[in-house]
Amino acid sequence: MAALVALRLCLGCHFLYEGVWKIKHGDEFTAEPFLSQAKGPISGFFYAMVPDQYGRQRLALGEIKDEKTGKMVECVDCEPVAVRWNEIRQNLLAHLNPGPPAGAEARKDFDQFKSDSKEVLEKSQASLQAYFAEKELVEAVKAYFQSLDRFEKDPEKSQDAPFQEERRWNRMMELRGEAKVWIDELQDRERAFINALREKMPEEYQAQVTTLPGGWKPWKWSQMQFINFAVTYGLTAIGLCLMAGLFTRLAALGGAAFMCFVVMTQPAWPSIYPPDLPQLGHALLINKDFLEMVALVVVASSAVGRWGGLDHFVHRLIVEPWMKSRQ
Repeated sequence: MAALVALRLCLGCHFLYEGVWKIKHGDEFTAEPFLSQAKGPISGFFYAMVPDQYGRQRLALGEIKDEKTGKMVECVDCEPVAVRWNEIRQNLLAHLNPGPPAGAEARKDFDQFKSDSKEVLEKSQASLQAYFAEKELVEAVKAYFQSLDRFEKDPEKSQDAPFQEERRWNRMMELRGEAKVWIDELQDRERAFINALREKMPEEYQAQVTTLPGGWKPWKWSQMQFINFAVTYGLTAIGLCLMAGLFTRLAALGGAAFMCFVVMTQPAWPSIYPPDLPQLGHALLINKDFLEMVALVVVASSAVGRWGGLDHFVHRLIVEPWMKSRQ
């Protein structure tokens, strides 16, 4: 009994710390790198969870009118980013708007920030458009998409010879690396735009706003935002329940399901490329993630939540009376 309680607490501590770390570093954590590094026969299922990892939407080519020549020239379509930036500004203005009851001085400050933020938005959008309209960059993006098309239509992709798997993996990483340079540029410019908005805020506004308001709008979340939320708070809830011994069986089964997901993402099988790092040792399916999954199943199959846990009171006050009433 003591050993099983210790196992439950250790597992709970591991899950809880993972969840709390992700909450604390919410601006850093994303499941995207983990999913995009999936390997094995069902890796495509996990890749489908990652939005636009090759940049086909964010780097789509379009046309704009050259102010000097009056001709239409190719460029990366920045309209979706411009719309997003404008939405960020509108959310911020809605949050800071003092409303009609505010004094004249407060309205004056808000109107000045409204004007300044519009100027920041227009300058940021113009700079972004100019960068992605450069001829050399446009040609590089076109060449990248041509390479991506050839990669996706590779007639050998269904073959599984070891050297072909290695070649395709390395080529896939190269293509993602190319797209990442431009996608990171978009993200860096968005951060610069947000910082510029902050700098234009009056001091009293800066004290009010520590993070840009977006509102609780799950219906507007992307698939990756849902995954990040579920992972972060799912791990936290599982960890808390295991530590407290509350709804232990359900929490342990949830933890086992999560670890099964991890095992499927990174199966420890010698013939799957890329192999595990030598520092992790050598495994034939049974690695530390698999063992943690089995340990959680053991916890779920026992009454360990009632041994030094809140499940003791749940069982005595709810489950036992309900079972007696059924007799």
